[in-house]
Amino acid sequence: MAMRERTERKGADAHARTVPWHCRRRGRGHGAFGRDESGSLVVFALFVFMAMLLVGGMALDLVRYETHRARLQSTLDRAVLAAASLNQELSPEEVVLDYFDRADLGAYIGADDITATASLTSRRVSASADMDMPTTFMRMLGITDLQTPAAGTAEESATRTEVSLVVDVSGSMGWWSYSGGRSKIDLLRLAAIQFVNILMCDPSDPDATTDCTVEPDTVSITLVPYAQQVLAGESVLDQLTVTEEHEYSSCITFEAEDFEDAAIDPDTLYKRTGHFDAYYWSSPVWWECSIDAWRRILPMENEPQDLRDAIIDLQASGNTSIDLGMKWGSAFLDPAFQPVVQGLVDTGYVDAAFDDRPFSYSENGIKKVIVLMTDGVNTTQYYLNDGYRSGPSGIYYNTVYPDRVSVYRAATDMFYWPHTGEWQDHPYGAGSSYSCSGWWWWSCSWQDEPGSAVEYSFPDLWANYTIDWYEQFWWLGTPVSSNGGWTKDAQLDAICSAAKAQNITVYTIGFEVTSASAAVMRSCASSPAHYFDVDGADLTDAFAAIARQISALRLVN
Repeated sequence: MAMRERTERKGADAHARTVPWHCRRRGRGHGAFGRDESGSLVVFALFVFMAMLLVGGMALDLVRYETHRARLQSTLDRAVLAAASLNQELSPEEVVLDYFDRADLGAYIGADDITATASLTSRRVSASADMDMPTTFMRMLGITDLQTPAAGTAEESATRTEVSLVVDVSGSMGWWSYSGGRSKIDLLRLAAIQFVNILMCDPSDPDATTDCTVEPDTVSITLVPYAQQVLAGESVLDQLTVTEEHEYSSCITFEAEDFEDAAIDPDTLYKRTGHFDAYYWSSPVWWECSIDAWRRILPMENEPQDLRDAIIDLQASGNTSIDLGMKWGSAFLDPAFQPVVQGLVDTGYVDAAFDDRPFSYSENGIKKVIVLMTDGVNTTQYYLNDGYRSGPSGIYYNTVYPDRVSVYRAATDMFYWPHTGEWQDHPYGAGSSYSCSGWWWWSCSWQDEPGSAVEYSFPDLWANYTIDWYEQFWWLGTPVSSNGGWTKDAQLDAICSAAKAQNITVYTIGFEVTSASAAVMRSCASSPAHYFDVDGADLTDAFAAIARQISALRLVN
């Protein structure tokens, strides 16, 4: 019995050694194994890993998609821009397909995907392309490829363009440009003529004057020369509401608030600038509103040769008023000037083709551009004070001896005769005076004065005498005031802002200017990229570059 128990115990121990220890603790046999959960996280981790792999793979597919799409779109944009150029001699289809072939993308576009429309002065090209990109990871979700479409339209047009060419003809423009090898005004003439040729004759040839490719009557250019004033001309002022103190010259003296608006309102009363000389002593030489024909605005011109002739006639003299040039340049682009242009058409001063200009700012397909050029800074501008613009002057001339004037002083009710240095109770020519004459002996007596005394009106006085001459008679007061450079810079900034607020594109050119002047002109431009800082050697290139940008290519979508 004892032996059997020992034998059974020995067998049980041997069996125990064949069962895993964790089964021995929890129970015996297969039931314990079924309850075991060890290793289940490994399976879960495998599922998570596969999900992460799929998400990461989708991201890679999307990155590849965007890379191919951007490449396809950029190629198409460059292709339609090149195809829409008016200087492009190849057909639009040839240009676009060649761009894609060179980019190794020719399989994704065909001639049927390209459309083009053209006239003498415009070309519009549209194209579309489509690429199927095979996926790598997304195919596990059943997405085997992704479509990458691209489309775009480009247009170049020289039609319905209004330009104000505002050029400096002040005295410093007559100086020599060492970098240009001739006077500044000569360089301006060459540059401005090429500007006209590009815009109105042939965009591809700045020297072309015949066989023009630009369709007539689609581009209007207003030439605005400026110095200390802008000579509008009586034809223009007749269409405005302007005071009529005189007819010696035709300029306008604007108030500071006028520069806050791009327009010149035909119904607003403006002051006609006095015709006077604030610079010389006795005989007027340098008029505030000079009447030289070459200074006159040439409005809304459509004939290139007339513009070239006017540019060739430009000369240089006077102070500098950049703000006034900009004011007139913007006015000829503002729709408020339509009645003025219509009146100029009716009088034959502007071609009938432009009777609907300036176009509305909101009208589609219209370009309004100002090109403003200067070689210096704003300088002093004089203007007549109220009370000295019209009416009797208190100064009398003699009809026989016009230089024998009499100057009235109200405080004493007496007349000063500068030719004798005497005070009298009447103007010379209106009574008798005591005088002496003789050869061997003097004979003195009261004699009737020759002629008669006639009082000057202020406009007639300023036509014969200067401000300096007038101011020697201190009791007469101060007839003039002035705007200096700081005031005129502020007015220039205001009118530039007003023009840009109407989406007028403003290009400015600083021609051998100081850093201070460059800052003023850069601020006036539509952007720093619209400002050109040049010397004499580069002036022609600047005008040509602006002319090409005016008719530049644009991506429509």
